[in-house]
Amino acid sequence: MRDLLKEIKKHLRVHRMFTKISLMQQLEYRANFIIGISAECMWLATKLVYAFIVHQTGSTVGGLSPDEITLFIGTFILLTSIYTGLFMMNFFYIPWRVQGGELDLMIVKPISTQFHLTMREVDFAIPIPNIIGGLITLGISWSRLGLEAGLRNIIVYVCLIISGTVLTYSIFLVPCLITFWTVKVQALTEIAGRMWDFNNMPMHIYGKWMQRVGTFVIPVFVIANFPVMALFDSLPPLYLAWGLIIPFVVFTIVKKIFDHAIKRYSSAGG
Repeated sequence: MRDLLKEIKKHLRVHRMFTKISLMQQLEYRANFIIGISAECMWLATKLVYAFIVHQTGSTVGGLSPDEITLFIGTFILLTSIYTGLFMMNFFYIPWRVQGGELDLMIVKPISTQFHLTMREVDFAIPIPNIIGGLITLGISWSRLGLEAGLRNIIVYVCLIISGTVLTYSIFLVPCLITFWTVKVQALTEIAGRMWDFNNMPMHIYGKWMQRVGTFVIPVFVIANFPVMALFDSLPPLYLAWGLIIPFVVFTIVKKIFDHAIKRYSSAGG
């Protein structure tokens, strides 16, 4: 246990260094930094259009009011900030690092290769609008609902956000790992990106069979839907247990896939 804690502390220190270096690099080109924020603001605006339309039409989905639907949208935006800040750029660079030879240098470093490959970059420009927009959306919808969630509900919400982050990392890393076996993975990453957008609205808008697939087969609905359902106290115990356990099961599977991929990797020079 002591060795495990020592390793965790070491990797946290390394990630703090990665974060500092990433911030310095991005602020060195401030025009790109500002353009990145501006572009993400436009993306955020398109997502908030959904909330505006729902409120304008007074639509209900699966018995959910417009303000309740907005709570789902706000949670999705908040999780998007985590995904884009911590994972997205790292996943994007994986094929280039594997095929270009940079992975050769990462393997010999005295830290986890998977950690180094998937956590090296931290983006600051893209998450900023999403963090602000997500928190404002959550705050407004929470206030309009007069939601009085108990401490238990809030703790479960936070735990499911953490679980959703682990699940996000695990599910969306898989398409990028295919680059160890084939050269082109762009089509797979595009499909993964479209899967992410399924969380933009409550899963109740989909049919029963698709809800089951998105919960138990490719559990993308667990990421942003389960935390809000916990706030409403409408998450069945089975689903709660699934939402807390499945992220770490999927992470373990993905870790084995990564270890297998590294074993067959022979370096860019052959």
